[in-house]
Amino acid sequence: MTPRALRSIRDGLLGLAYPAECRVCSGSVESWDDGAACADCWNDPAITKIFVGDLCAKCGAQLSGGPVTGQHRVCGMCGALPFTAARACGSYSGGLEASILFLKVNPHISPRLRALIQRTFAEHRDSIESEIVIPVPLHKLRERRRGFNQAAIIAGLISREFKLVCDGSSLARIRATDPHRAGMDAADRARSVERAFEVVRPRLIEGASVLLVDDVFTTGSTISAATQSLIEAGARRVSVLTVARVTNV
Repeated sequence: MTPRALRSIRDGLLGLAYPAECRVCSGSVESWDDGAACADCWNDPAITKIFVGDLCAKCGAQLSGGPVTGQHRVCGMCGALPFTAARACGSYSGGLEASILFLKVNPHISPRLRALIQRTFAEHRDSIESEIVIPVPLHKLRERRRGFNQAAIIAGLISREFKLVCDGSSLARIRATDPHRAGMDAADRARSVERAFEVVRPRLIEGASVLLVDDVFTTGSTISAATQSLIEAGARRVSVLTVARVTNV
């Protein structure tokens, strides 16, 4: 059987794993590779905003202007955040948003999203490469209800592709927190996750360079709380990779 025939059969079975309709425009998703969004929505930069060009050297935000520190431009808004550097594939919009929402209920990363995550890490490896990959943990009760941790799926992908150690046990969420609601400002979000994380195996963290992985960077409150716990346990540096970041907060 030819590769084209195999792809045709695979795409014909698309509905077994993915919705028949694009979760962005309600059109048809015609390829398994595209996952929860159609090719048109993925390929339209006005709908799915992939980060390209000039990014903040620290937090990875797309820059249109901002102060310059040495040879690296920075956004001027992230100086107090405790991580060393953060990067994301793009804005929380279009195909990225649809894929993340799908991933929260279905533990599968589409080939298109997988390639995008791999490309983002590879392109920014000098800024965020680390010895250990750690997913931002869910509280054990929430993970039990959901059945999996979507951040762990993303972390596992990076670990396998780039031959890095994945540690899903050293960092724990010890305090259950309510999901962040629309309208919560940065201060509210920070208070909601204060002391929510604990390093339970500090000997594995002490002196290590850590890549912290999550699905979405919103205000940075969850990422910062987890980062602070890792630093207090002796991590040498903490970098961050997320699939997307919210850009209108």
